[in-house]
Amino acid sequence: MTANNNSKAEPSGRKTGVFGGTFNPVHKGHVFIANEFLSRLSLDLLLIIPNRIPPLKADKSVSGEDRMNMLKIAFSGTERVEISDIELKREGMSYTCDTVAELKRLYPDDELFFLIGDDWAEGFVRWRNYREILSNARLVVAKRSGEDIKEALDRLERECGKRPIELNNEMLPLSSGGFREDPKKEKLPDGVFEYIQEKGLYGI
Repeated sequence: MTANNNSKAEPSGRKTGVFGGTFNPVHKGHVFIANEFLSRLSLDLLLIIPNRIPPLKADKSVSGEDRMNMLKIAFSGTERVEISDIELKREGMSYTCDTVAELKRLYPDDELFFLIGDDWAEGFVRWRNYREILSNARLVVAKRSGEDIKEALDRLERECGKRPIELNNEMLPLSSGGFREDPKKEKLPDGVFEYIQEKGLYGI
């Protein structure tokens, strides 16, 4: 794995995936879905981008640096993955549309694929400048809740001319919130629990 923190690359015409989240903390479900994203779409590169944690969200004391470090541990053996601090470095509010637009500027010849969970499909049209996101990247929807999202996908196809790609992955009963409520080592990738213990995160 390379973690080059958003260094600019030469145009390459790659298929580049974008997987964002708070990753608070990263768990085995994240690693599973990242590998599904890589393999099912034959990605050349997968950018994993930890978001800023909103001020009112729980566990805001876990820093972006710690979440970056946990991601680096979790994906240390995964090829074609980079952990990017593009959102953590941004001043002020950070919106997905700005991130995708910046990635398009950094990698103008790459075909971008932006991953969301199916629980966001219906409300995606309420995201800031969502049409701009769809003009810069192909939307990919992973199964997370098992909701029927056909109508949502139909609407997005009508609006952007391309139907979002369904990842059709297996759903795993894991979440970061579930770990914070019941912090068991087996929910996390190798090495992450030890990092949490060392740093005294999540009251462990």
